[in-house]
Amino acid sequence: MTRTAGVTELLSALPGAVVVLFALVTQLGDFWFTFLSCSLLYWVGSRTPGIGRGLTRERAAMLVALLAGAVALAVSLKAVFALPRPPGAGTAAHADLLPVAVRGVYESMATGEGYGFPSGHATVSLLVWGGFAWALRVGTRRTRAAVAGTVVALVGLSRLVLGVHYLADVLAGFAIAGTFLWLAVGVLRTPERVFGLAAVIAALAVFASGFTTDTAAALGLTVAGAVVWPLVSDGVPEPTTRGAAATTALGFGTVVVILGATLGLDPTPGVTALAAGLGTGLLLALPLAGERLAKKY
Repeated sequence: MTRTAGVTELLSALPGAVVVLFALVTQLGDFWFTFLSCSLLYWVGSRTPGIGRGLTRERAAMLVALLAGAVALAVSLKAVFALPRPPGAGTAAHADLLPVAVRGVYESMATGEGYGFPSGHATVSLLVWGGFAWALRVGTRRTRAAVAGTVVALVGLSRLVLGVHYLADVLAGFAIAGTFLWLAVGVLRTPERVFGLAAVIAALAVFASGFTTDTAAALGLTVAGAVVWPLVSDGVPEPTTRGAAATTALGFGTVVVILGATLGLDPTPGVTALAAGLGTGLLLALPLAGERLAKKY
């Protein structure tokens, strides 16, 4: 399969300062940023300053489900196609422009590992930012779509500027994510159905390419969402100000504990699946504890 069109090579030759800037831009489509954003919007909901108006708990849960779908799609399709990244994707260009103290962080931001098709950042950014435009009620629909489209386009461009993907990888990620987004909000319409579809995709990835760390994480995340959300959806109240604060504090503490324990264990795929499942389940259930804690104290 031919993916080279010369675009990656052309853009990666831009001035060093531009390349470094795009290493920051690409974080808008990275898992850590989208996971944090979706989690906070779910925990805080309508109490989110400036953008929370009309954001119900269920609409926020849909954002988490869309992220789960993005992870399942990226992991499964990368494993199935098994196509390499551009040469040099594992080397951060222009790292010498930065102080030694931050080069390690920059290198992790500006490089890519594993298979390249489709682009995971393109897939995640379109699904999550498209989800933001759908779920939030700030400004007009056209304005939200324009903002989301601009961010998604910049993330896709950043993958080419950094030299970690070919143009075909990015375009395929956009097309796949766009189809899934339409199916999620236009046909399935509920978080449990979207989580369920994502779980099926993740299970197919395990079947097609084996139980690896990546497929295990996708499976744990999606299955937990499909199981836990139907159990808690009727009982999770809309957030109060104090309850949202308590939930967020509990959430950050939980994430730190799970990540610390998982990284400290040098996890096997099985442990990774359990950690991803536990983290997702707690993410969805924590508002129950947060609101009760706020009422008690």
